[in-house]
Amino acid sequence: MTEYYDHNHFSSLEKDYENDYLFDLNLIQPIFKNYSLKDNKLDENIYNEKYLIRPLSLSDYNHGYIELLRQLTECGKITYEEFKQRFYQMKQCLNTYYILVIEDINLNKQIIGTTTLICEKKFIRQLGIRGRIEDVVIDNQYRGQYLGKLLVNLLTEFANIICNCYKISLECKDHLISFYRQLGYDHEDKQNYLCQRFQKSSTKNQ
Repeated sequence: MTEYYDHNHFSSLEKDYENDYLFDLNLIQPIFKNYSLKDNKLDENIYNEKYLIRPLSLSDYNHGYIELLRQLTECGKITYEEFKQRFYQMKQCLNTYYILVIEDINLNKQIIGTTTLICEKKFIRQLGIRGRIEDVVIDNQYRGQYLGKLLVNLLTEFANIICNCYKISLECKDHLISFYRQLGYDHEDKQNYLCQRFQKSSTKNQ
């Protein structure tokens, strides 16, 4: 069950923020239209008459977004005010953060899927833009409906056509390599992914 922090305070604000998206919905409408030619289950941004696909909204805090991310990795306790602050930090970084969510139309706007595209501005490649797909997660109860594939494909096309990225990459565990290869991703010759992690104080989340 989703943990709600500052619930009473948030409920009074929800109507004010329910349409406050992380990025302009109109930006991705052409991608929905193009993709619907490949998959007739997509009509505008409604998939299979069950799911609404849209940018992350501030009100999604109260509809299971953080709880969904917990199925992917550790999130800690995040209050509404902290969520709101990070949301606007991302929104103020223009043309950088694009988070898509899937909303179950028949389950009180519950968020059951999400994927993030981050666009990194470069000096190389004639001021090129490099994209990264991150935080792909579908609720355990909704897997097997190709919803993850749908989100990744949409954001990949978005990165190419709308954001004009010269390349897009992602990181995944070994057992997911075949899945992403089906979506056009593959290892590049002489390229390795290395990582260094830092120990951070978890006092805040205890």
